[in-house]
Amino acid sequence: MVRSRTGTGRWRSARWAAVALLGASAALIGVSPAQAAGTDIRSGSLTWGFKASFRAYVTTGNGNPPIAASEGASINSDGTFTFPAKGGTHDPDTGAIDARYGGKIVFSYPAHFFTISLANPTIVVTGGTTSVTADVDLLTTAAEPVSVRQATIATIDGKPGGSGGTVTATNLAATLTAEGASAFNGFYSAGSALDPLSFTFSTGGGSGPTGPAVGVTPATGLDPAGATITVTGSGFDPEANGAAGIYVSFGPKVDEHWTNAGVLQVTKWVNKTNEPTEARDRLNADGTFRTTLPISAVYTDRTGTSVDCTKVQCYVITFAARGAADRSQDTFTPVTFSRTPAGGGHASQQITTTVTGGALTLGVTGSSVTLPAVSNGQVTNGALNAATVADLRGTNAGWSLVGQVADFASASGGAIAADNLGWTPSATVGVDGLAGAPGVVTPGVPAAPGAGLGTARALCTSATGASNGTFTCGAQLHLGVPASAPAGDYSAVLTLTLS
Repeated sequence: MVRSRTGTGRWRSARWAAVALLGASAALIGVSPAQAAGTDIRSGSLTWGFKASFRAYVTTGNGNPPIAASEGASINSDGTFTFPAKGGTHDPDTGAIDARYGGKIVFSYPAHFFTISLANPTIVVTGGTTSVTADVDLLTTAAEPVSVRQATIATIDGKPGGSGGTVTATNLAATLTAEGASAFNGFYSAGSALDPLSFTFSTGGGSGPTGPAVGVTPATGLDPAGATITVTGSGFDPEANGAAGIYVSFGPKVDEHWTNAGVLQVTKWVNKTNEPTEARDRLNADGTFRTTLPISAVYTDRTGTSVDCTKVQCYVITFAARGAADRSQDTFTPVTFSRTPAGGGHASQQITTTVTGGALTLGVTGSSVTLPAVSNGQVTNGALNAATVADLRGTNAGWSLVGQVADFASASGGAIAADNLGWTPSATVGVDGLAGAPGVVTPGVPAAPGAGLGTARALCTSATGASNGTFTCGAQLHLGVPASAPAGDYSAVLTLTLS
């Protein structure tokens, strides 16, 4: 195994960036945060940018996008990230904190061979020490992937404050740990200063969810032919994103679902001013809503692709309306269908027919070819009329189409030997609209003027086992005129023979 080395504060080359990722598998051993006894954390957020120079470096790359937020995390206007609270505990007597935040940030730089995700950061305060743990996933085309959970990536200087059930910390200094240096490919050494970090959380004060929550009735055993489900939501922010509201949709989970709405079967727009219609509903001032969606297991999306929710998992999906980058309103609630429609059953019928077999046939698009006028000692070129071979015998027995020309002659008695006509064959397979197994056709070997078609030469062939179907064969003709040929109009007969 190649092991990573402590960084020097300078960016590595692209080649080292690919190899150094291997070392992370040895260094990033997940450490579970200490469990603080005390009051449950119910709401709050964490704001951090990790390191501004790292963000700037990744943004210059070819990721699509270079930095992305998902699973509830969002990217702020200054490039930092916000993660919503997802639970944990706070003991005000000892100061112990286990504040868990949700969401994922993905740094992608394919040209430098890596994708690094930072997810689910946790603020841990125990024994007077404050640290940040997180899930880290590392993908590279040059090494084994790395996946660790709650590795300690930074230490924090400073203490949070607050009163009552709310704790707040603003612009606390953060320092990279050895685990964090390995996780981020050794770009920075352990002890490097990171972006300042701010967080807040509240405990007690009610039993509501810490973020958006969705219920679906019924959510399992639905009739594949069609059903109407009731969707209820709570914890949504009616004022977010300029009070644009949310979309409540049904379909499979895809990348960047907020811009790929074409894969969804049905969508309702829910906001605080909407009057209920088939396409809209109301988001109440307390962040709750209730609406219905008509769904079925199989549908064709707006890209023309068939979606079968009995074969792929489909969800009731909520997300910020109008393509907003805010991912804090995202939820995915799975919905399943029964394999057999309600009141079902099945019947079968055997279909029979007789295939009589067809013929091996040859067709040509024209009966004459006129080559351009040419001087003695020169070569004139033209296209052979295309020949169509149809092998409808159903035997895959193979076939060969050969051509041979007679000597060229003029009315005044001039002659040009047949071998002075050469050709460059071509061949293509016709499209079989009936979904049969396509055959294979091979063009003949080119023949140069002087060693040409005075003897029979293959224009195209199809071997035994792959000859069924329809094929088009053609050639560029090349007639070389010897210096001794008298002036005049010459002609010869080229014969194609299929066998």
